[in-house]
Amino acid sequence: MLAPRLIKAINASRSFHLARVMSMRGPLTFDGWYPRDHKPSAPPTNEEERRAAAVKYGLRPEDYHSMDKDDVIKFAGDYPDLGVVTYDHKDPYEAWTDRQNRRNWGELVPIDMMRYRGDRLTFTGLEAEDYTTWGSIVMCLRVLVPMALIAWYFCNDHPNALRWRNPAMPKQYPYDFYRAYPFDDPRKYPIVNYSFDLE
Repeated sequence: MLAPRLIKAINASRSFHLARVMSMRGPLTFDGWYPRDHKPSAPPTNEEERRAAAVKYGLRPEDYHSMDKDDVIKFAGDYPDLGVVTYDHKDPYEAWTDRQNRRNWGELVPIDMMRYRGDRLTFTGLEAEDYTTWGSIVMCLRVLVPMALIAWYFCNDHPNALRWRNPAMPKQYPYDFYRAYPFDDPRKYPIVNYSFDLE
């Protein structure tokens, strides 16, 4: 007798839960998540379609702006234009669901999110205020001047300069092979490299 009541209660609970889930707004409110449910459709042409697209993507209708149709790179049907929100724009101290990318569960992804990840190009806009021509020249010179000084120091031809290897005299030969070339005997042209005579 208890089993049929329990089954009825479970079924009622399931149907209530299903009705509650289907009535919620947002991107993940379907009974089973399917990519086809989130595939961008045609861009909205009137206010009613714009409101439906906003509900589809979990946005308020006043926050929804569709992509520009003339932008051949970013245009993706009715997918919303979220603007440029980089990794550095987001609060580092917030308790993010995904801390590596500073994203929360169910948060919409900008169309060019892969370009502005934390390990890629990221900016806040404040860097542009710090840029000056002289600052960039000084930054280059901080690298180039020490490189030039080190190269001059190690390539200096002074006998006492620091070298990569020990200095060596040219190899000494007992005969002048260049004068004997090609058919003469080199022993006719001895080279005296040293002498025991006192000068």
